[in-house]
Amino acid sequence: MEKASRVMYSIANFFTWILAIIAIVGIVFCGLNIGHVTIPNVDLSQFSVGMLVYLAIILIIALITIAMVRRAKKQGTSKGWDVLFLILGIFGANIFYFLGGLFGLIARRD
Repeated sequence: MEKASRVMYSIANFFTWILAIIAIVGIVFCGLNIGHVTIPNVDLSQFSVGMLVYLAIILIIALITIAMVRRAKKQGTSKGWDVLFLILGIFGANIFYFLGGLFGLIARRD
């Protein structure tokens, strides 16, 4: 179960990186819209200051989560990390963090 937990954390981390990249692209589009830059055949009207703030928060949370997963993997998992990632999986609607935390809690540690 410990190995399954690590695999789930790796998969979740991959999707968190994708989320961070999408947030960065969205921030760039917000900057283009705020700077009144027009791109042919692209509607940037959705990318306002509110969206910029939202994407910045998403990016910060994604980077913090990535850093926590790296730290947990480096230290070796513990029940505390597993509970944290279980909660993050529930609140973040990420099934892989949820399953990683669940498998980590079920895993036998000697």
